Amino acid sequence: MEDNFRFKVNLGGMIDILSEHLYSSPAVYIRELLQNGMDAIQARKMMDGSYDSGSIYIDIKEKESILFSDSGTGLTEAEIHQFLAIIGESSKRDIENGVLSEEFIGRFGIGILSCFMVSDEIILKTHSVKDGSCHEWCGKPDGTYTIKEIEVPDRIKDGGSSVYLKCKSGCEDYFTSELIRMLVHYYGMLLPYPITLNDGNERRQVNKVYLPWESENPNRDEVLSFGMLTFGEQFFDYIPIHSDSGIVDGVAYILPYEVSAAGTQNHRLYLKNMLLTEDGDGLIPEWAVFVRCILNAKALRPTASRENFYKDRVLAETRREIAGCIAAYIIELSKTGGQKFGTFLNIHQRGLKSIAIENQELFEILIPYFQFHTTQGMLSGKDLLALGEELIYTTEIEQFNQMSQIFFAQGRLLINAGYVYDGELLYRMSELFGIKINPLQEQDILALMKNCSIDELEQLDRFKITAGKVMEKYDCDVEFKHFRPDQLPVFYYVDSDAKLLRELNQAKEKSGSLFMGMLDSFASELQDKASAVLYFNYNNPIVKKLCEFEQTSQVEMVIEILYVQSLMIGGFPLRNNELQVMNRKILELMEQII
Repeated sequence: MEDNFRFKVNLGGMIDILSEHLYSSPAVYIRELLQNGMDAIQARKMMDGSYDSGSIYIDIKEKESILFSDSGTGLTEAEIHQFLAIIGESSKRDIENGVLSEEFIGRFGIGILSCFMVSDEIILKTHSVKDGSCHEWCGKPDGTYTIKEIEVPDRIKDGGSSVYLKCKSGCEDYFTSELIRMLVHYYGMLLPYPITLNDGNERRQVNKVYLPWESENPNRDEVLSFGMLTFGEQFFDYIPIHSDSGIVDGVAYILPYEVSAAGTQNHRLYLKNMLLTEDGDGLIPEWAVFVRCILNAKALRPTASRENFYKDRVLAETRREIAGCIAAYIIELSKTGGQKFGTFLNIHQRGLKSIAIENQELFEILIPYFQFHTTQGMLSGKDLLALGEELIYTTEIEQFNQMSQIFFAQGRLLINAGYVYDGELLYRMSELFGIKINPLQEQDILALMKNCSIDELEQLDRFKITAGKVMEKYDCDVEFKHFRPDQLPVFYYVDSDAKLLRELNQAKEKSGSLFMGMLDSFASELQDKASAVLYFNYNNPIVKKLCEFEQTSQVEMVIEILYVQSLMIGGFPLRNNELQVMNRKILELMEQII
Protein backbone atom coordinates (compact mmCIF):
# COMPACT_ATOMS: atom_id res chain seq x y z
CA MET A 1 0.00 0.00 0.00
CA GLU A 2 1.36 3.40 -1.01
CA ASP A 3 1.57 6.25 1.51
CA ASN A 4 0.51 9.76 0.57
CA PHE A 5 2.67 12.71 1.55
CA ARG A 6 2.25 16.47 1.19
CA PHE A 7 4.81 18.79 -0.37
CA LYS A 8 6.54 21.19 1.99
CA VAL A 9 7.64 24.59 0.77
CA ASN A 10 10.73 26.40 2.03
CA LEU A 11 9.26 29.88 2.21
CA GLY A 12 12.69 31.51 2.48
CA GLY A 13 13.76 29.78 -0.72
CA MET A 14 10.51 30.78 -2.36
CA ILE A 15 11.14 34.43 -1.51
CA ASP A 16 14.64 34.18 -3.03
CA ILE A 17 13.08 32.82 -6.23
CA LEU A 18 10.60 35.70 -6.33
CA SER A 19 13.25 38.36 -5.79
CA GLU A 20 15.91 36.90 -8.09
CA HIS A 21 13.92 35.33 -10.91
CA LEU A 22 10.24 36.33 -10.96
CA TYR A 23 10.06 40.00 -10.02
CA SER A 24 12.23 42.61 -11.70
CA SER A 25 12.71 44.69 -8.52
CA PRO A 26 11.67 44.76 -4.84
CA ALA A 27 9.73 47.91 -5.78
CA VAL A 28 6.98 45.67 -7.19
CA TYR A 29 5.68 45.18 -3.63
CA ILE A 30 3.81 48.47 -4.14
CA ARG A 31 2.23 47.07 -7.29
CA GLU A 32 1.19 43.89 -5.48
CA LEU A 33 -0.37 45.82 -2.60
CA LEU A 34 -2.25 48.05 -5.04
CA GLN A 35 -3.37 45.00 -6.96
CA ASN A 36 -4.66 43.13 -3.91
CA GLY A 37 -6.41 46.26 -2.66
CA MET A 38 -8.14 46.87 -5.97
CA ASP A 39 -9.22 43.24 -6.26
CA ALA A 40 -10.65 43.36 -2.73
CA ILE A 41 -12.68 46.46 -3.66
CA GLN A 42 -13.86 44.78 -6.85
CA ALA A 43 -14.90 41.68 -4.86
CA ARG A 44 -16.94 43.88 -2.52
CA LYS A 45 -18.57 45.59 -5.49
CA MET A 46 -19.52 42.17 -6.91
CA MET A 47 -21.09 41.23 -3.56
CA ASP A 48 -22.95 44.55 -3.32
CA GLY A 49 -23.75 46.18 -6.64
CA SER A 50 -24.61 49.47 -4.95
CA TYR A 51 -21.19 49.83 -3.31
CA ASP A 52 -19.28 52.74 -4.86
CA SER A 53 -17.03 54.01 -2.04
CA GLY A 54 -13.88 52.06 -2.94
CA SER A 55 -10.62 53.72 -1.97
CA ILE A 56 -7.02 53.06 -0.95
CA TYR A 57 -5.12 54.95 1.71
CA ILE A 58 -1.32 54.81 2.19
CA ASP A 59 0.41 56.11 5.33
CA ILE A 60 4.20 56.48 5.13
CA LYS A 61 6.75 56.89 7.87
CA GLU A 62 9.81 57.98 5.93
CA LYS A 63 12.36 55.17 5.52
CA GLU A 64 10.73 53.25 8.38
CA SER A 65 7.30 51.81 7.58
CA ILE A 66 4.21 51.83 5.38
CA LEU A 67 0.55 51.18 6.23
CA PHE A 68 -1.49 50.23 3.18
CA SER A 69 -5.29 50.19 3.63
CA ASP A 70 -8.16 49.30 1.29
CA SER A 71 -11.95 49.40 1.65
CA GLY A 72 -12.48 45.95 0.16
CA THR A 73 -14.24 42.83 1.46
CA GLY A 74 -11.76 41.92 4.16
CA LEU A 75 -11.15 38.26 5.12
CA THR A 76 -12.81 35.94 7.58
CA GLU A 77 -10.61 33.77 9.80
CA ALA A 78 -11.22 30.74 7.57
CA GLU A 79 -10.24 32.77 4.48
CA ILE A 80 -7.05 33.94 6.18
CA HIS A 81 -5.98 30.31 6.76
CA GLN A 82 -6.96 29.35 3.24
CA PHE A 83 -5.57 32.19 1.20
CA LEU A 84 -2.58 33.46 3.17
CA ALA A 85 -1.19 30.12 4.32
CA ILE A 86 -1.39 28.21 1.03
CA ILE A 87 1.10 29.43 -1.58
CA GLY A 88 -0.48 29.65 -5.00
CA GLU A 89 -4.05 29.79 -3.67
CA SER A 90 -5.94 32.93 -4.62
CA SER A 91 -8.87 34.58 -2.92
CA LYS A 92 -10.06 35.45 -6.41
CA ARG A 93 -10.62 31.80 -7.25
CA ASP A 94 -14.01 30.15 -7.24
CA ILE A 95 -13.12 27.32 -4.85
CA GLU A 96 -15.90 25.02 -6.04
CA ASN A 97 -14.97 24.88 -9.73
CA GLY A 98 -11.40 26.21 -9.71
CA VAL A 99 -12.14 29.00 -12.17
CA LEU A 100 -10.30 32.31 -11.86
CA SER A 101 -12.58 35.31 -12.04
CA GLU A 102 -11.82 37.58 -15.00
CA GLU A 103 -12.84 40.58 -12.90
CA PHE A 104 -9.64 40.52 -10.88
CA ILE A 105 -6.08 41.58 -11.68
CA GLY A 106 -4.20 39.02 -9.56
CA ARG A 107 -4.43 35.37 -10.51
CA PHE A 108 -1.63 33.43 -8.87
CA GLY A 109 -1.94 33.91 -5.09
CA ILE A 110 1.73 34.78 -4.49
CA GLY A 111 1.65 38.61 -4.58
CA ILE A 112 1.69 39.10 -0.81
CA LEU A 113 5.03 37.26 -0.64
CA SER A 114 6.69 40.13 -2.52
CA CYS A 115 6.42 42.16 0.71
CA PHE A 116 9.01 39.86 2.31
CA MET A 117 11.57 41.32 -0.11
CA VAL A 118 11.43 44.61 1.82
CA SER A 119 10.18 43.60 5.28
CA ASP A 120 10.86 40.79 7.79
CA GLU A 121 7.24 40.73 8.88
CA ILE A 122 3.81 41.27 7.32
CA ILE A 123 1.05 42.42 9.64
CA LEU A 124 -2.39 42.21 8.09
CA LYS A 125 -5.45 43.58 9.89
CA THR A 126 -8.64 42.62 8.11
CA HIS A 127 -12.29 43.46 8.81
CA SER A 128 -14.63 41.14 6.93
CA VAL A 129 -17.86 42.57 5.51
CA LYS A 130 -19.22 39.01 5.42
CA ASP A 131 -19.36 38.25 9.13
CA GLY A 132 -18.12 41.51 10.71
CA SER A 133 -15.09 39.80 12.31
CA CYS A 134 -11.72 41.52 12.56
CA HIS A 135 -8.43 39.64 12.82
CA GLU A 136 -4.74 40.33 12.82
CA TRP A 137 -2.50 37.98 10.84
CA CYS A 138 1.25 38.19 11.33
CA GLY A 139 3.41 36.32 8.81
CA LYS A 140 7.18 35.79 8.83
CA PRO A 141 9.57 34.64 6.07
CA ASP A 142 10.37 31.40 7.95
CA GLY A 143 6.87 30.17 7.12
CA THR A 144 5.26 30.75 10.52
CA TYR A 145 2.25 32.96 11.20
CA THR A 146 -0.12 33.90 13.99
CA ILE A 147 -3.78 34.94 14.01
CA LYS A 148 -5.73 36.75 16.71
CA GLU A 149 -9.03 38.52 16.91
CA ILE A 150 -8.77 42.29 17.48
CA GLU A 151 -10.86 45.45 17.83
CA VAL A 152 -11.69 47.08 14.51
CA PRO A 153 -9.11 49.83 13.68
CA ASP A 154 -10.45 53.20 12.55
CA ARG A 155 -8.82 52.97 9.16
CA ILE A 156 -10.93 49.91 8.21
CA LYS A 157 -13.96 50.45 10.44
CA ASP A 158 -16.33 50.14 7.45
CA GLY A 159 -14.68 46.97 6.18
CA GLY A 160 -11.45 46.20 4.36
CA SER A 161 -7.84 45.37 5.16
CA SER A 162 -4.61 47.10 6.09
CA VAL A 163 -1.06 45.81 5.63
CA TYR A 164 1.71 47.11 7.86
CA LEU A 165 5.32 46.68 6.74
CA LYS A 166 8.36 47.71 8.73
CA CYS A 167 11.41 48.38 6.59
CA LYS A 168 14.12 45.78 6.87
CA SER A 169 17.77 46.80 6.90
CA GLY A 170 19.05 47.79 3.47
CA CYS A 171 15.61 48.54 2.01
CA GLU A 172 15.22 52.11 3.25
CA ASP A 173 15.14 53.49 -0.30
CA TYR A 174 11.90 51.59 -0.93
CA PHE A 175 10.16 53.37 1.96
CA THR A 176 10.55 56.99 0.90
CA SER A 177 7.47 59.07 0.14
CA GLU A 178 9.03 60.27 -3.11
CA LEU A 179 9.57 56.75 -4.49
CA ILE A 180 6.23 55.41 -3.24
CA ARG A 181 4.35 58.35 -4.76
CA MET A 182 6.16 57.76 -8.04
CA LEU A 183 5.46 54.00 -7.95
CA VAL A 184 1.78 54.47 -7.09
CA HIS A 185 1.40 56.89 -9.99
CA TYR A 186 3.43 54.62 -12.28
CA TYR A 187 1.51 51.43 -11.53
CA GLY A 188 -1.89 52.83 -10.63
CA MET A 189 -2.40 55.87 -12.84
CA LEU A 190 -5.46 54.30 -14.53
CA LEU A 191 -7.02 52.75 -11.43
CA PRO A 192 -10.67 53.77 -11.08
CA TYR A 193 -10.67 54.32 -7.30
CA PRO A 194 -8.95 57.19 -5.46
CA ILE A 195 -5.54 56.45 -3.95
CA THR A 196 -4.54 58.86 -1.19
CA LEU A 197 -1.00 59.11 0.13
CA ASN A 198 -0.11 60.63 3.52
CA ASP A 199 3.55 61.10 4.47
CA GLY A 200 2.93 63.20 7.59
CA ASN A 201 3.61 66.45 5.75
CA GLU A 202 1.13 66.23 2.91
CA ARG A 203 -2.06 64.28 2.19
CA ARG A 204 -2.84 64.05 -1.51
CA GLN A 205 -4.73 61.91 -3.99
CA VAL A 206 -2.18 60.44 -6.41
CA ASN A 207 -4.29 59.20 -9.34
CA LYS A 208 -6.74 61.19 -11.44
CA VAL A 209 -9.46 58.47 -11.72
CA TYR A 210 -10.95 60.31 -14.72
CA LEU A 211 -9.44 59.29 -18.10
CA PRO A 212 -10.03 61.98 -20.75
CA TRP A 213 -10.35 59.59 -23.73
CA GLU A 214 -13.18 57.63 -22.09
CA SER A 215 -15.72 60.44 -22.41
CA GLU A 216 -18.26 60.40 -25.22
CA ASN A 217 -16.64 63.41 -26.91
CA PRO A 218 -13.00 63.51 -25.78
CA ASN A 219 -11.36 66.91 -25.54
CA ARG A 220 -8.26 66.77 -27.75
CA ASP A 221 -6.24 69.13 -25.55
CA GLU A 222 -7.05 67.10 -22.43
CA VAL A 223 -6.01 63.83 -24.10
CA LEU A 224 -2.73 65.35 -25.33
CA SER A 225 -2.07 66.86 -21.90
CA PHE A 226 -2.51 63.43 -20.34
CA GLY A 227 0.10 62.10 -22.77
CA MET A 228 2.45 64.93 -21.85
CA LEU A 229 2.00 64.14 -18.16
CA THR A 230 2.68 60.43 -18.73
CA PHE A 231 5.55 60.47 -21.21
CA GLY A 232 6.94 64.00 -20.95
CA GLU A 233 6.38 64.52 -24.69
CA GLN A 234 4.44 67.16 -26.62
CA PHE A 235 2.79 64.81 -29.13
CA PHE A 236 1.78 65.55 -32.71
CA ASP A 237 -1.63 63.91 -32.36
CA TYR A 238 -3.32 60.84 -30.90
CA ILE A 239 -5.17 57.80 -32.24
CA PRO A 240 -8.11 56.27 -30.31
CA ILE A 241 -7.51 52.52 -29.85
CA HIS A 242 -10.18 49.86 -29.33
CA SER A 243 -9.94 46.08 -29.63
CA ASP A 244 -12.90 43.80 -29.06
CA SER A 245 -10.81 40.61 -28.82
CA GLY A 246 -8.74 41.62 -25.80
CA ILE A 247 -11.23 44.31 -24.76
CA VAL A 248 -8.43 46.84 -25.03
CA ASP A 249 -9.03 50.60 -24.97
CA GLY A 250 -6.71 53.56 -24.88
CA VAL A 251 -4.74 55.91 -27.08
CA ALA A 252 -1.68 55.78 -29.31
CA TYR A 253 0.19 59.10 -29.18
CA ILE A 254 2.02 60.14 -32.36
CA LEU A 255 5.55 61.40 -31.79
CA PRO A 256 6.50 64.79 -33.29
CA TYR A 257 9.85 63.49 -34.58
CA GLU A 258 11.19 60.47 -36.47
CA VAL A 259 12.44 57.54 -34.41
CA SER A 260 14.56 54.53 -35.25
CA ALA A 261 12.99 51.09 -35.35
CA ALA A 262 15.95 49.87 -33.31
CA GLY A 263 15.38 52.39 -30.54
CA THR A 264 13.65 51.85 -27.22
CA GLN A 265 9.90 52.26 -27.56
CA ASN A 266 8.29 52.57 -24.14
CA HIS A 267 4.55 52.23 -23.76
CA ARG A 268 2.21 52.05 -20.76
CA LEU A 269 0.25 48.81 -21.02
CA TYR A 270 -2.25 48.04 -18.26
CA LEU A 271 -4.26 45.01 -17.26
CA LYS A 272 -7.55 45.89 -15.61
CA ASN A 273 -6.19 49.39 -14.95
CA MET A 274 -2.96 48.16 -13.29
CA LEU A 275 0.31 48.75 -15.11
CA LEU A 276 1.70 45.48 -16.43
CA THR A 277 4.57 46.43 -18.73
CA GLU A 278 6.21 49.11 -20.85
CA ASP A 279 7.21 46.49 -23.41
CA GLY A 280 4.93 46.52 -26.45
CA ASP A 281 6.42 43.36 -27.96
CA GLY A 282 3.57 41.06 -28.95
CA LEU A 283 0.84 43.68 -28.58
CA ILE A 284 1.98 46.79 -30.48
CA PRO A 285 2.77 46.17 -34.20
CA GLU A 286 6.51 46.25 -34.87
CA TRP A 287 6.11 48.91 -37.54
CA ALA A 288 4.28 51.32 -35.22
CA VAL A 289 7.54 52.89 -34.02
CA PHE A 290 6.07 56.38 -34.29
CA VAL A 291 3.54 55.93 -31.46
CA ARG A 292 3.63 55.69 -27.68
CA CYS A 293 0.61 53.86 -26.32
CA ILE A 294 -1.47 53.94 -23.15
CA LEU A 295 -3.65 50.84 -23.34
CA ASN A 296 -5.83 49.08 -20.80
CA ALA A 297 -6.73 45.42 -21.40
CA LYS A 298 -9.45 43.42 -19.68
CA ALA A 299 -9.33 40.00 -21.34
CA LEU A 300 -5.61 39.35 -21.93
CA ARG A 301 -3.72 36.92 -19.72
CA PRO A 302 -0.74 38.04 -17.61
CA THR A 303 2.41 35.98 -17.08
CA ALA A 304 3.16 34.66 -13.58
CA SER A 305 5.29 37.70 -12.74
CA ARG A 306 2.50 39.97 -13.99
CA GLU A 307 5.11 41.93 -15.94
CA ASN A 308 3.93 41.06 -19.45
CA PHE A 309 1.08 39.50 -21.41
CA TYR A 310 0.86 35.79 -22.13
CA LYS A 311 1.36 35.20 -25.85
CA ASP A 312 -1.68 33.37 -27.20
CA ARG A 313 -4.32 33.59 -29.92
CA VAL A 314 -6.22 36.41 -28.20
CA LEU A 315 -3.06 38.51 -27.96
CA ALA A 316 -2.34 37.97 -31.66
CA GLU A 317 -5.87 38.98 -32.66
CA THR A 318 -5.74 42.03 -30.38
CA ARG A 319 -2.48 43.05 -32.04
CA ARG A 320 -4.19 42.90 -35.45
CA GLU A 321 -7.05 45.05 -34.21
CA ILE A 322 -4.67 47.65 -32.78
CA ALA A 323 -2.86 47.72 -36.12
CA GLY A 324 -6.24 48.28 -37.79
CA CYS A 325 -6.96 51.29 -35.58
CA ILE A 326 -3.63 52.92 -36.48
CA ALA A 327 -4.12 52.15 -40.18
CA ALA A 328 -7.67 53.60 -40.10
CA TYR A 329 -6.33 56.86 -38.64
CA ILE A 330 -3.76 57.19 -41.43
CA ILE A 331 -6.36 56.46 -44.10
CA GLU A 332 -8.75 59.07 -42.69
CA LEU A 333 -5.96 61.65 -42.35
CA SER A 334 -4.92 61.07 -45.98
CA LYS A 335 -8.45 61.84 -47.15
CA THR A 336 -8.33 65.27 -45.54
CA GLY A 337 -4.93 66.02 -47.08
CA GLY A 338 -3.66 69.44 -46.13
CA GLN A 339 -0.74 70.54 -44.01
CA LYS A 340 -1.38 68.12 -41.13
CA PHE A 341 -1.16 65.07 -43.36
CA GLY A 342 1.90 66.47 -45.14
CA THR A 343 3.70 67.12 -41.86
CA PHE A 344 2.83 63.67 -40.53
CA LEU A 345 4.08 62.07 -43.75
CA ASN A 346 7.35 64.03 -43.74
CA ILE A 347 8.14 63.15 -40.14
CA HIS A 348 7.28 59.45 -40.24
CA GLN A 349 7.80 58.52 -43.87
CA ARG A 350 10.10 55.58 -43.06
CA GLY A 351 7.66 54.06 -40.59
CA LEU A 352 4.75 54.61 -42.96
CA LYS A 353 6.64 52.88 -45.76
CA SER A 354 6.94 49.78 -43.60
CA ILE A 355 3.16 49.83 -42.96
CA ALA A 356 2.37 50.27 -46.65
CA ILE A 357 4.35 47.13 -47.50
CA GLU A 358 2.11 45.09 -45.18
CA ASN A 359 -1.20 46.82 -45.90
CA GLN A 360 -2.49 46.89 -49.49
CA GLU A 361 -5.06 49.62 -48.85
CA LEU A 362 -2.49 51.88 -47.21
CA PHE A 363 -0.01 51.17 -49.99
CA GLU A 364 -2.41 52.42 -52.65
CA ILE A 365 -3.19 55.53 -50.59
CA LEU A 366 0.36 56.44 -49.58
CA ILE A 367 2.55 55.42 -52.53
CA PRO A 368 1.85 58.64 -54.50
CA TYR A 369 3.22 60.66 -51.56
CA PHE A 370 6.36 58.68 -50.73
CA GLN A 371 9.63 60.34 -51.76
CA PHE A 372 12.45 58.55 -53.60
CA HIS A 373 16.05 59.71 -54.08
CA THR A 374 16.92 59.82 -57.80
CA THR A 375 19.46 61.37 -60.19
CA GLN A 376 16.80 64.01 -60.87
CA GLY A 377 16.39 64.91 -57.21
CA MET A 378 13.66 63.76 -54.82
CA LEU A 379 10.68 62.42 -56.75
CA SER A 380 7.38 61.20 -55.34
CA GLY A 381 5.70 57.95 -56.25
CA LYS A 382 3.22 60.05 -58.23
CA ASP A 383 6.10 61.63 -60.19
CA LEU A 384 7.60 58.23 -61.02
CA LEU A 385 4.26 56.88 -62.22
CA ALA A 386 3.72 59.96 -64.39
CA LEU A 387 7.02 59.43 -66.27
CA GLY A 388 5.47 56.54 -68.19
CA GLU A 389 8.84 54.93 -68.93
CA GLU A 390 10.87 51.95 -67.81
CA LEU A 391 12.51 52.77 -64.49
CA ILE A 392 15.90 51.59 -63.30
CA TYR A 393 16.96 51.34 -59.67
CA THR A 394 19.84 50.13 -57.56
CA THR A 395 19.58 48.85 -54.00
CA GLU A 396 23.20 49.84 -53.25
CA ILE A 397 23.79 53.42 -52.16
CA GLU A 398 27.48 53.18 -53.14
CA GLN A 399 26.53 52.09 -56.66
CA PHE A 400 24.05 54.95 -56.93
CA ASN A 401 26.73 57.44 -55.90
CA GLN A 402 29.08 55.89 -58.43
CA MET A 403 26.59 55.93 -61.32
CA SER A 404 24.74 59.18 -60.60
CA GLN A 405 27.13 61.46 -62.55
CA ILE A 406 26.86 59.42 -65.73
CA PHE A 407 23.08 59.04 -65.54
CA PHE A 408 22.54 62.71 -64.67
CA ALA A 409 24.85 63.97 -67.44
CA GLN A 410 22.84 62.03 -70.01
CA GLY A 411 19.42 62.94 -68.62
CA ARG A 412 18.68 59.39 -67.55
CA LEU A 413 16.85 58.53 -64.36
CA LEU A 414 18.34 56.19 -61.77
CA ILE A 415 16.47 55.54 -58.50
CA ASN A 416 18.36 55.04 -55.27
CA ALA A 417 16.51 52.17 -53.56
CA GLY A 418 19.27 51.55 -51.05
CA TYR A 419 17.18 52.93 -48.23
CA VAL A 420 15.01 50.68 -46.07
CA TYR A 421 11.75 49.57 -47.76
CA ASP A 422 12.32 51.53 -51.03
CA GLY A 423 13.25 48.49 -53.12
CA GLU A 424 10.20 46.56 -51.97
CA LEU A 425 7.94 49.56 -52.56
CA LEU A 426 9.19 49.85 -56.14
CA TYR A 427 8.54 46.15 -56.68
CA ARG A 428 4.99 46.57 -55.37
CA MET A 429 4.50 49.60 -57.65
CA SER A 430 5.54 47.48 -60.61
CA GLU A 431 3.08 44.75 -59.66
CA LEU A 432 0.16 47.04 -58.93
CA PHE A 433 0.46 49.57 -61.74
CA GLY A 434 2.06 47.39 -64.44
CA ILE A 435 5.07 49.66 -65.06
CA LYS A 436 8.53 48.23 -65.72
CA ILE A 437 10.89 48.80 -62.82
CA ASN A 438 14.12 46.82 -63.11
CA PRO A 439 17.37 46.62 -61.12
CA LEU A 440 20.47 48.19 -62.68
CA GLN A 441 22.38 45.80 -64.96
CA GLU A 442 25.75 46.11 -66.69
CA GLN A 443 24.02 46.52 -70.06
CA ASP A 444 22.22 49.60 -68.69
CA ILE A 445 25.62 51.16 -67.99
CA LEU A 446 27.05 50.17 -71.35
CA ALA A 447 24.02 51.70 -73.05
CA LEU A 448 25.18 55.07 -71.70
CA MET A 449 28.57 54.69 -73.37
CA LYS A 450 29.68 54.79 -77.02
CA ASN A 451 32.39 52.59 -78.43
CA CYS A 452 35.57 54.19 -79.74
CA SER A 453 36.12 54.13 -83.50
CA ILE A 454 38.76 51.92 -85.13
CA ASP A 455 41.02 54.94 -85.72
CA GLU A 456 40.67 55.98 -82.06
CA LEU A 457 41.48 52.47 -80.88
CA GLU A 458 44.66 52.50 -82.93
CA GLN A 459 45.69 55.75 -81.27
CA LEU A 460 44.88 54.24 -77.89
CA ASP A 461 46.80 51.02 -78.46
CA ARG A 462 50.01 51.93 -76.60
CA PHE A 463 48.16 53.58 -73.74
CA LYS A 464 45.81 50.60 -73.39
CA ILE A 465 48.78 48.26 -72.97
CA THR A 466 50.28 50.52 -70.32
CA ALA A 467 46.98 50.93 -68.47
CA GLY A 468 46.32 47.18 -68.58
CA LYS A 469 49.74 46.48 -67.05
CA VAL A 470 49.18 49.04 -64.27
CA MET A 471 45.70 47.78 -63.41
CA GLU A 472 46.66 44.11 -63.44
CA LYS A 473 47.85 44.30 -59.84
CA TYR A 474 44.42 45.63 -58.87
CA ASP A 475 42.60 42.69 -60.57
CA CYS A 476 40.96 45.17 -62.91
CA ASP A 477 40.48 45.24 -66.72
CA VAL A 478 40.55 48.45 -68.77
CA GLU A 479 38.16 49.66 -71.49
CA PHE A 480 37.94 52.86 -73.52
CA LYS A 481 34.57 54.50 -74.22
CA HIS A 482 32.94 57.83 -74.95
CA PHE A 483 30.58 58.93 -72.15
CA ARG A 484 29.37 61.98 -70.34
CA PRO A 485 30.11 64.00 -68.33
CA ASP A 486 33.26 64.87 -70.24
CA GLN A 487 34.86 66.07 -67.00
CA LEU A 488 34.90 62.51 -65.64
CA PRO A 489 38.17 60.88 -66.82
CA VAL A 490 37.52 57.34 -65.58
CA PHE A 491 34.68 55.26 -64.26
CA TYR A 492 35.14 52.14 -62.11
CA TYR A 493 32.57 49.36 -62.33
CA VAL A 494 32.47 46.09 -60.38
CA ASP A 495 29.94 43.28 -60.43
CA SER A 496 28.64 41.77 -57.17
CA ASP A 497 31.39 39.12 -57.08
CA ALA A 498 34.14 41.69 -57.54
CA LYS A 499 32.60 43.90 -54.88
CA LEU A 500 32.57 41.02 -52.43
CA LEU A 501 36.16 40.16 -53.39
CA ARG A 502 37.23 43.72 -52.58
CA GLU A 503 35.52 43.47 -49.19
CA LEU A 504 37.20 40.14 -48.45
CA ASN A 505 40.62 41.47 -49.38
CA GLN A 506 40.04 44.48 -47.16
CA ALA A 507 38.99 42.18 -44.31
CA LYS A 508 42.17 40.13 -44.82
CA GLU A 509 44.28 43.24 -44.31
CA LYS A 510 42.57 43.91 -40.97
CA SER A 511 42.18 40.35 -39.65
CA GLY A 512 44.60 38.22 -37.67
CA SER A 513 46.19 35.00 -38.83
CA LEU A 514 43.34 32.98 -37.29
CA PHE A 515 40.89 34.01 -40.03
CA MET A 516 43.39 34.56 -42.84
CA GLY A 517 43.10 31.03 -44.23
CA MET A 518 39.31 31.11 -44.24
CA LEU A 519 39.23 34.49 -46.01
CA ASP A 520 41.79 33.28 -48.55
CA SER A 521 39.56 30.32 -49.31
CA PHE A 522 36.53 32.54 -49.93
CA ALA A 523 38.55 34.96 -52.05
CA SER A 524 39.99 32.21 -54.27
CA GLU A 525 36.48 30.98 -55.07
CA LEU A 526 35.49 34.47 -56.28
CA GLN A 527 38.70 35.28 -58.15
CA ASP A 528 37.72 33.69 -61.48
CA LYS A 529 34.12 34.93 -61.41
CA ALA A 530 34.74 38.53 -60.33
CA SER A 531 34.64 41.27 -62.94
CA ALA A 532 36.08 44.75 -62.39
CA VAL A 533 36.58 47.28 -65.18
CA LEU A 534 38.13 50.75 -65.24
CA TYR A 535 36.51 52.66 -68.12
CA PHE A 536 38.57 55.52 -69.57
CA ASN A 537 36.53 58.37 -71.03
CA TYR A 538 37.95 59.36 -74.43
CA ASN A 539 35.92 62.58 -74.24
CA ASN A 540 38.07 63.70 -71.34
CA PRO A 541 41.06 65.97 -72.17
CA ILE A 542 43.27 64.35 -69.52
CA VAL A 543 42.78 60.90 -71.06
CA LYS A 544 43.42 62.24 -74.57
CA LYS A 545 46.60 63.96 -73.44
CA LEU A 546 47.85 60.78 -71.73
CA CYS A 547 47.40 58.88 -75.00
CA GLU A 548 49.69 61.38 -76.76
CA PHE A 549 52.56 61.03 -74.26
CA GLU A 550 55.31 58.50 -74.41
CA GLN A 551 54.31 55.66 -72.09
CA THR A 552 56.66 56.49 -69.25
CA SER A 553 56.60 55.91 -65.50
CA GLN A 554 54.94 59.31 -65.10
CA VAL A 555 51.96 58.13 -67.18
CA GLU A 556 51.69 54.99 -65.02
CA MET A 557 51.61 57.19 -61.92
CA VAL A 558 48.74 59.28 -63.35
CA ILE A 559 46.80 56.09 -64.20
CA GLU A 560 47.04 54.93 -60.58
CA ILE A 561 46.01 58.35 -59.34
CA LEU A 562 42.96 58.30 -61.64
CA TYR A 563 42.09 54.79 -60.41
CA VAL A 564 42.09 55.86 -56.76
CA GLN A 565 40.09 58.96 -57.71
CA SER A 566 37.43 56.72 -59.34
CA LEU A 567 37.23 54.65 -56.15
CA MET A 568 36.71 57.75 -54.05
CA ILE A 569 34.04 59.14 -56.41
CA GLY A 570 32.25 55.79 -56.35
CA GLY A 571 32.29 55.66 -52.55
CA PHE A 572 34.32 52.44 -52.39
CA PRO A 573 36.22 51.74 -49.15
CA LEU A 574 39.95 51.91 -49.94
CA ARG A 575 42.29 49.04 -49.16
CA ASN A 576 45.60 49.71 -47.41
CA ASN A 577 47.72 49.77 -50.57
CA GLU A 578 45.20 52.02 -52.32
CA LEU A 579 45.19 54.50 -49.46
CA GLN A 580 48.88 55.12 -50.00
CA VAL A 581 48.80 55.36 -53.80
CA MET A 582 47.39 58.85 -54.22
CA ASN A 583 49.85 60.67 -51.96
CA ARG A 584 52.88 58.60 -52.98
CA LYS A 585 52.32 58.96 -56.72
CA ILE A 586 51.70 62.69 -56.50
CA LEU A 587 54.91 63.11 -54.50
CA GLU A 588 56.87 61.05 -57.04
CA LEU A 589 55.52 63.17 -59.89
CA MET A 590 56.45 66.36 -58.07
CA GLU A 591 59.99 65.10 -57.43
CA GLN A 592 60.49 64.27 -61.12
CA ILE A 593 59.13 67.62 -62.25
CA ILE A 594 61.24 69.57 -59.79
